[in-house]
Amino acid sequence: MRQNTKLLFGSILRLAESDCVCDIGSRDGDQALFFKQLLPNASVCAFEANPFNFKAMKVKQALIDAKIDIQEVAVSNENGTATFHVIDVDYSDPNENTGISSLLSRDDLKVKMAVTVPAVRIDDFILDKYPASQRIGLWIDVEGAEFLVLNGLDRIKDRIVAIHVESWLTSKWKGQKLYPEVETLLRGQGFVPYGNNLTSEMIFGDFVFIQKEWQTKLGASLLKARWKGMLGGWLKADALAYHLKKRLPGLYRVLKHLYMKFGT
Repeated sequence: MRQNTKLLFGSILRLAESDCVCDIGSRDGDQALFFKQLLPNASVCAFEANPFNFKAMKVKQALIDAKIDIQEVAVSNENGTATFHVIDVDYSDPNENTGISSLLSRDDLKVKMAVTVPAVRIDDFILDKYPASQRIGLWIDVEGAEFLVLNGLDRIKDRIVAIHVESWLTSKWKGQKLYPEVETLLRGQGFVPYGNNLTSEMIFGDFVFIQKEWQTKLGASLLKARWKGMLGGWLKADALAYHLKKRLPGLYRVLKHLYMKFGT
């Protein structure tokens, strides 16, 4: 059954009492805010290399109030600099897909500009800025460049509880690696697949991996997370939340508060 991977991933992190969550390819910081509300004692870092998105995030009051660590860098497999392809959309229009820019490029998307940005390996970043973190969650949505991100885990792979990653079954981005290669890489690093939101017609989707040792540690309690993901998928929780947020914001806030308080 198709799962709501956000609920599944969040539940796993909460069961493990994660102390650090990285939102890689953040776009607007909304996922980072979700994780900070879910895990108020955790350090939460949002990475966004698109200069238009980063500028908006830096003045977003909710992110400021939550003390989200916002980094204008691209996460990759090497430290240094990288070319980031900023896709030509109207960044002032909230209905535009402002999160489609990438380290990679594709022929069917118009590039507004290519910018040189700082690049970091996530293991070096964590060991430098959050060296005490031992129960890390990674949320990765980087438009085809996920294999580059996942090739930078070596020094912290034993500290990672779970990974939520968008990955592709059909090639769209130049030079991208597809999901089978992503799965092989993560299995080699000690992670196992634990859920996804795929349907038969999808060419990309979201996948959750859990570190083998954490799968053993959490044991039967993981069943609660899995059932929550399945129920969320059956209820189409993301679409329902979007509808409530637009049409019934008061009810949306109440239900969100209840989930944050009693969701695991």
